[in-house]
Amino acid sequence: MTDARADAAPPPLTAWAEWRLGWRTLLAAGIGSATGLILYSYIVSMFLKHHVAEFGWSRGDAALASMATLAAGLLAPFIGRLADRIGIRVVIGVGALGFAGATLGLSTQSGVLWHYYGLIFLLVFFGMGTTSITWARAVSGAFDRTRGLALSVALSGVVISAAVMPLALNAMIEAQGWRAGWLLVGGVALAGAALALVLLPAAVGRPRKDNAAQALDLASALRTRAFWCLVVGMFLINIPSGGLMNQMAALVSDKGFSGAQVATVMSAFAASVAIGRLIAGVCLDRFPPPIVAFTAMALPAVGCLMLLGDGAILWAVIAGIVLAGISQGAEGDIGPYIVSRYFGLPGFGVIMGFVNAGVAAGTACGGILFGQTHDLRGDYDLALWIGAGCFLAGATLFLFMALGGRRPVSVPATETPFN
Repeated sequence: MTDARADAAPPPLTAWAEWRLGWRTLLAAGIGSATGLILYSYIVSMFLKHHVAEFGWSRGDAALASMATLAAGLLAPFIGRLADRIGIRVVIGVGALGFAGATLGLSTQSGVLWHYYGLIFLLVFFGMGTTSITWARAVSGAFDRTRGLALSVALSGVVISAAVMPLALNAMIEAQGWRAGWLLVGGVALAGAALALVLLPAAVGRPRKDNAAQALDLASALRTRAFWCLVVGMFLINIPSGGLMNQMAALVSDKGFSGAQVATVMSAFAASVAIGRLIAGVCLDRFPPPIVAFTAMALPAVGCLMLLGDGAILWAVIAGIVLAGISQGAEGDIGPYIVSRYFGLPGFGVIMGFVNAGVAAGTACGGILFGQTHDLRGDYDLALWIGAGCFLAGATLFLFMALGGRRPVSVPATETPFN
């Protein structure tokens, strides 16, 4: 006769035990996610004026690379499915190599626009393997009781890299030119991925064998209000977020600030991302996720309005950028947290891929909106007004998640991510 006690599930880990056993996963995720595609989104605008000056492009021409970002981003569910099926290690490794290869191509470009767009497509496509599709999956499998806080800590590594990288990149570009800047971005991605994979415990992110359950999870998600509110909400808020990040350096410098002041503003943005991420992580473990999401995503609407006009008041520009950064940081926690709680871990990668596709689509539309608006009007004011409305509309959609549909479920960690 089988001993019932032997068949019983082990008791859940305490919060302290999760952190004591999962620190290597947190550190690996922090380093890996901070040096790949996420970091690129913080510093891409620093190349804009250099490309325009050397190749004679307009800002709108350069911003049309967002279409390549969109095309690659829509393939995020494919990347997520691969992570679910073959494990995150291979996806991360190949992703970092492809990302670095694309930056090498960008450093040698000759100004042919289709060449530039193609390289951006490859950079984003491979770079998605270094994002929350993989790293948030590892953290969610290791933490249950304090998953929100763990995600915020792990994914806050980009705050350090995004605060330091603009300064290092500005120095590199001034000393060696913008081509050397692209090489620096690729080198950081390769080094970060290699170190992170060495740190990551061997059992983390292995492929699950219940592929039928993965398909069922995705089919179930597609029939819920929560899924569509999450994906469409992420799309809407990333229209202004993507536009601001794509044009941030140009927008700030247009107000008369020096290169060093622009780098300072961008560093302040990175620091505010950390604040927003940590606050959101703590709140997600204590309050209903839709309420947390609404509050965080409504804030940057005010930030957009503070950036209107040609005034060169540094504190006002920093305040507007900081409000946008707080929301950006919270977004990084809210997506993976809601996916893990509402839909579970078996198909986390593919469902998170759909969320990231919404993010990529919004980012692409935002880049085009801000770039083309500047070309037509000579400023970003109209884009900022539209952005404020998008932030409010997206925030409201997150509230609708609480109205019927699938309810959050507590999905304990199903892996043994420690060795």
